[in-house]
Amino acid sequence: MKDEAVSEVVGEMLMISLVLLLVAVFAASLGNFLPTERAPTVNVMMTTNTTDNNITLYHKGGDWVQAKDLEVIVADTNSTRTYPLGNFTLSPPEKQVFDIGSSITVPYQDGDKQVRLVTPRAVIFSGEVK
Repeated sequence: MKDEAVSEVVGEMLMISLVLLLVAVFAASLGNFLPTERAPTVNVMMTTNTTDNNITLYHKGGDWVQAKDLEVIVADTNSTRTYPLGNFTLSPPEKQVFDIGSSITVPYQDGDKQVRLVTPRAVIFSGEVK
């Protein structure tokens, strides 16, 4: 009679072990199904001002982006210039994010053909200077 009680306890311990093992396997495989981080989507309008030789990129909608993650690349047929944070003017400067109503201004040189606004993972905007 005393042996029957031992087998019930052993059976319960085996069931608990099986459940814990299944939870661990499920948790480990669940990581493969999580979505990856997406690239930001931003609507940008570009203007060129030939009097003061500047290109201005205006945020017109979409996601906000940390200014420290942004680079502006200006290229012509012979050279490419990169402007990271500190080398372009962010307006308003106190926000430190490129959000609706913000603008980025970079120098423009004659002959520049293409402007790209990029993050480490994606090209947010690409346009041609006319």
